[in-house]
Amino acid sequence: MLKNVVALDVEVATNRIYWCDLSYRKIYSAYMDKASDPKEQEVLIDEQLHSPEGLAVDWVHKHIYWTDSGNKTISVATVDGGRRCTLFSRNLSEPRAIAVDPLQGFMYWSDWGNQAKIEKSGLNGVDRQTLVSDNIEWPNGITLDLLSQRLYWVDSKLHQLSSIDFSGGNRKMLISSTDFLSHPFGIAVFEDKVFWTDLENEAIFSANRLNGLEISILAENLNNPHDIVIFHELKQPRAADACKLSVQPNGGCEYLCLPAPQISSHSPKYTCACPDTMWLGPDMKRCYRAPQSTSTTTLPSTTRTGPATTGAPGTTVHRSTDQNHSTETPNLAAAVPSSVSVPRAPSISLSTLSPATSNHSQHYGNEDSKMGSTVTAAVIGIIVPIVVIALLCMSGYLIWRNWKRKNTKSMNFDNPVYRKTTEEEDEDELHIGRTAQIGHVYPAAISSFDRPLWAEPCLGETRELEDPAPALKELFVLPGEPRSQLHQLPRNPLSELPVVKSKVGQCHSKSEGLVSEGMNQGRRSQS
Repeated sequence: MLKNVVALDVEVATNRIYWCDLSYRKIYSAYMDKASDPKEQEVLIDEQLHSPEGLAVDWVHKHIYWTDSGNKTISVATVDGGRRCTLFSRNLSEPRAIAVDPLQGFMYWSDWGNQAKIEKSGLNGVDRQTLVSDNIEWPNGITLDLLSQRLYWVDSKLHQLSSIDFSGGNRKMLISSTDFLSHPFGIAVFEDKVFWTDLENEAIFSANRLNGLEISILAENLNNPHDIVIFHELKQPRAADACKLSVQPNGGCEYLCLPAPQISSHSPKYTCACPDTMWLGPDMKRCYRAPQSTSTTTLPSTTRTGPATTGAPGTTVHRSTDQNHSTETPNLAAAVPSSVSVPRAPSISLSTLSPATSNHSQHYGNEDSKMGSTVTAAVIGIIVPIVVIALLCMSGYLIWRNWKRKNTKSMNFDNPVYRKTTEEEDEDELHIGRTAQIGHVYPAAISSFDRPLWAEPCLGETRELEDPAPALKELFVLPGEPRSQLHQLPRNPLSELPVVKSKVGQCHSKSEGLVSEGMNQGRRSQS
């Protein structure tokens, strides 16, 4: 009994329908003409499911893919549910709709989380890339037009219906309307028409997929219509199963054989995968409990071209209930003859192992550990040379600075009055005092003089003084001058040896002449 079905898909060749039930947390399957009978409904997946919201069927390789917004994963299993593995469990916020292209080996899905986007990867979980990440808010349903190689989606927050090509380019906005796109959810494309469901309008609309015109209502007064699919042979063209090209069954894989993305003519056609709790062995086919070394093998390839068959148009209606509501999704189709050229698995690329918690197929099982060691080695290889070069530069600079100091000639002039140390502070101070007999007293002689002063007294005699201080006092203390006039001793800055001479005839001259004569003698001694 259906309760809360939000995603469904069909397999035209076997006339089967698949759906996800959020309330039961299960994935079901049944024949189209017997789906209304609960006894005919087969449970495919009933474990490790939380909120399966998107479902897609690979009609070529007989696999089903689904998104789980609760577990934040994307998984794959055989159509009978017997074998399954997780492809992605990282960098997923709110994955919703999913669509597959088994002809080229790619799958596409929408994520309406905080960083809404539409992504793409191989059906084996490799080559993941983002197609749309700007001007997108709540991407709900997505669908593929294999003939025109375009992807269509609806945005329920921006109220838009847009499309891009399979590489993410040539983006077009077909419809922007709050009336016809109040809260779009599911979308499907067939021939020149695009169809979508709207939860608020409780209706199903259609429009021209090329220009967005000719909008019309196909069904209304529905109860929360969610997903919609087209049941027609042209929607699922026949192609060769790459996993059956090998002489060995299932491509020689012990567990799962997953198609690889066809990026170029040299791309592998399939890879082997293991359960989430096992690792791929060195032969890239068998599964082991412990990690094994890896290797790579390539097999010959073949191609063929087969026409797609046409059939009478058919219409099916799927009705589901969301708690107290039901969902009805008619499936419209028209018979259009066409032929499809399908490549047939030219080669086989065997995958590397992956841990149980990995998001990728076992083809890239050891990718995380290898990438981690590679990144570490690269970082070390960059940082170590930089540090060595920095040390060499610093050492060279220090050596150059030391050499420059040693080879630089310098001259130091010591001032006998102002010294560098504090031990001779008493000698550096100038003491100017006054006695009762004479006028002003000049500073005492500096003890750093190398030689004594020479003086000529009034008698005309020349004598060498052991202590120059008395001579200084005798010659330069002028009682007759005012107290404010202090005459300093002239000194020779080069030899730092003051020289004073006096003539007999000048003993009783004026102070100005004595000072002038002393200064002249000082200048002559300096020169």
